[in-house]
Amino acid sequence: MNFKEATELKNKNGHLIGQKYRGGTIEELIIRPTNQKEFDVFVKSYLRTMNAELSIQPFLDSDLEVDAVCDRAKIRTNNIFFRTELENLLDEKLDVKF
Repeated sequence: MNFKEATELKNKNGHLIGQKYRGGTIEELIIRPTNQKEFDVFVKSYLRTMNAELSIQPFLDSDLEVDAVCDRAKIRTNNIFFRTELENLLDEKLDVKF
């Protein structure tokens, strides 16, 4: 999806923040590139800055996806980046809006 579509999807699902998902808490919805090489660059930037909006800037014209990020504190303390695509939240019967 393009950036406009990804932003709309992210905004539609803001209510998911704070919900429990597989033992974690959804703390943020991020827009990320689907291309693996671009995603790797995005992740390095995101882990360095913890700012998804800044990290996505080089990829605004790429194919994008929206992910839920859980337990941001573990990213810094344990180097664990726990994220999942919105579609996966349907398995937990969370109210995902497409």
